Amino acid sequence: MSYICRERSTDIVLQAAKRLFGRFHRFPPSRVLTGRCDRRVPRVLVRLGELKALVYSSDRGKPGQPRSFIHFMDSPPTLACDAAGRRLFILGGRFRVTPFGIEG
Repeated sequence: MSYICRERSTDIVLQAAKRLFGRFHRFPPSRVLTGRCDRRVPRVLVRLGELKALVYSSDRGKPGQPRSFIHFMDSPPTLACDAAGRRLFILGGRFRVTPFGIEG
């Protein structure tokens, strides 16, 4: 897929996203995907509890060779969903994505 930037600010954000991908994965992105995504947070959310850990697969550091990672949260954010139970939301917490992985 290709990406056409219509505004300078969009281009700046895109470049920042590519840099973060490269720092996190330790190799540059092969492509940029775009698509529609409902980014609105509903006014009413159902609190599910605290997100104590995050488990995910990524080819971080080894292109084409995904591995599983488990990250335990130092400051657990709240896990919530919409009233229909179809969309999850991570609220709060103190974590960030760095070249070392997800920290915090």
